[in-house]
Amino acid sequence: MKQRAETMLSAVLPNGLAAWLLTEWLWPLDTVADTAHIGTFAMFVVICFLFYTLRVPTWLSALGKIGYIWWALDEWFYDEAIWDVPRALWWDGVAWLVGGGASMPDDALRTLAFFVSLWAASFVWHWLVVRRNRWFVPYALTVSYIAVLDTFFPYSGNGAIVRLVALGFFAFVWLHGERMWAKGGAAYIRKWRAAALSIPAIAVTAGYVGPKLPPQWPDPVAFIRSYAADSGEEFDTTTAAVVKKIGYGQNDSRLGGPFIADDTVVFIAKDEDRHYWRVETKDVYTGKGWESFQSEQVKSFRNGRLMEHEWWSDKVKTAEQTAEITRQDQAFHLVYPIGLQQVQTSDNIVYRMHMATEKIYTTDINANALPIQRYTITYMEPDFPIEALRSAAPVQDASFLKRYTQLPDTLPKRVRDLAKQITEGKETVYDKVKAIEQYFHMNGYAYETTNVAVPRANQDYVDQFLFETKQGYCDNFSTSMAVLVRSLGIPARWVKGYTSGQLVEEQNGAELYKVRNNDAHSWVEVYFEGVGWVPFEPTQGFVNPYAFSLSTSNEEQQAPSLQPEEQETPRVSIEQLIEPSSQKQDRHWWKQLASVWSWKTVLTVFVALAALGGALYVTRRKWWPRWTIFCFRCRRVDGPEWLVPAYLALLRQLHDYGLRRKEDETLRQYAIEVDRLLETNEMGRLTKWYEQVIYGANSDRIDIREARQLWENLIKRTIT
Repeated sequence: MKQRAETMLSAVLPNGLAAWLLTEWLWPLDTVADTAHIGTFAMFVVICFLFYTLRVPTWLSALGKIGYIWWALDEWFYDEAIWDVPRALWWDGVAWLVGGGASMPDDALRTLAFFVSLWAASFVWHWLVVRRNRWFVPYALTVSYIAVLDTFFPYSGNGAIVRLVALGFFAFVWLHGERMWAKGGAAYIRKWRAAALSIPAIAVTAGYVGPKLPPQWPDPVAFIRSYAADSGEEFDTTTAAVVKKIGYGQNDSRLGGPFIADDTVVFIAKDEDRHYWRVETKDVYTGKGWESFQSEQVKSFRNGRLMEHEWWSDKVKTAEQTAEITRQDQAFHLVYPIGLQQVQTSDNIVYRMHMATEKIYTTDINANALPIQRYTITYMEPDFPIEALRSAAPVQDASFLKRYTQLPDTLPKRVRDLAKQITEGKETVYDKVKAIEQYFHMNGYAYETTNVAVPRANQDYVDQFLFETKQGYCDNFSTSMAVLVRSLGIPARWVKGYTSGQLVEEQNGAELYKVRNNDAHSWVEVYFEGVGWVPFEPTQGFVNPYAFSLSTSNEEQQAPSLQPEEQETPRVSIEQLIEPSSQKQDRHWWKQLASVWSWKTVLTVFVALAALGGALYVTRRKWWPRWTIFCFRCRRVDGPEWLVPAYLALLRQLHDYGLRRKEDETLRQYAIEVDRLLETNEMGRLTKWYEQVIYGANSDRIDIREARQLWENLIKRTIT
């Protein structure tokens, strides 16, 4: 039974380690690339290696993997009958090939290609690690991959490096033990495996929880840049720095890093006025970025028909306008201005608006994704009355407030304190929102697209921007404003899309704009009771393109409030938001310990102690005899009574060594058997003196020094 378990472990463990190694390539993708659903891709890798471990027939394994990919594509992109996935992929592929492959394939095709790549990579990893027992090549490639991402990209590879070091130690020791087994070293395989489990765990845990010195070598990236500058070569910062965001992206769960310039034209708009082009909204702030509210509610409207969607109440003055859009990409969603009423194109299109994000997808009558190149839109251009905004009452809908004022529990307190100080003295919701919007224009915040920080693992994205870096682009400004507004209990959401773009020419009273990837933008919309969602622009260097009007009677009196330069916004110093150190010193020691020792630290210490305990138990026959000798040497007992506890300790040691005393066996009989097995006469002599001490017969004639020597010799014979 034990041999069967060891054989099974030898088959399962290499596959598990290879799967772990391959998944290390996936986790950084949500930071350095526009890739979501990393867990689903990692599960696909696990399934591949599970099939290898169970030795599933090739045809059955292929069917299982295809089924998983099929399910994932249907879940992410099509949302309809699962049998329609192959047909939709076929037409997507044909459309891409007909287009000459000049543009990027759509998301479904790219996802399918990524699944196939993972399938091939799992086969190669299995062949190298499991079949050929060649661990070093994939391991070295993975370490190099993580090192490059950690050095040149906004990815913190600390956790990955710790895992890879532990994995490397363990794999080396384990695979070496497998080679010993193959060469006939079965007697030592269990000890070697015990070492494989304990030694790497102790070493890695000690290094992780132990104190760390600051970096002893200079930053290699800075050295490379300085060398390039000294040599007179122009250094491309976009390649050495972090390629975090290029144009409009789908995944906003991890914000930060530079915005890379890209002049690729996304669409051309023939319009009557400037405004922002919306794509979607997001309303779940995680502390690192934005995610979408989970809802399956969809509102559909046909081509050329009015959409039933109320943007604002009758208090907002609107003017009907039209625009013509010509897409230069193969997207399956609309770009549209707020106030959209109607969409007209030559194709038979059904438009599906996901109500959670207000993203509008273009589909055919069977709900299959279908891109459109040219379409005309009718929309209502708003003019927001400031008087109605100032008179808006607080929102009372509890579920609505819960959704649009959501903030993570980890949000630092000083962020909420800053919002209160900015809006101190402001009575209306509108005045509070305007104060926050104008705060970024007057307190030293700078617009920056290249040198943009990425929050650390335990750092909040907004907190880092507000109090540490104070420089960034639209994502930093808009997210920070949305969080500050929400911290006051005012509903707000994050909107992303494009600015109006670059004016090219005028045609028959209309203006022609080119909108590029560089024009990707994000802003904030705040909800006012009785009015609706109203856009605001906090980003430094940008101006809100929408009109805000005063009533005629109050126009001269309140006009100065429209000028950011003249608005009295309080300047708040960071030092005012930091708690005095005396408050921390007054806390009890157990509260201080709880604030320093997080659950991760406690778990790490627990694992370290468990690993240390396991190692001590496995190696007890080496160190316990020596510890026993040391303890009895430290006892200040020189008389014969010393022999009683020492002899009992010797019996326990011999029992643990494997020389067990039978129930009906006397001490002298047991001593004879021990002397025979150990090829000595020391146990018999020591037993005779022990009996003299127990029964009080001539115990004063015992040579204590010789008895100590005999006892130590017998203890040392049990060391293995």
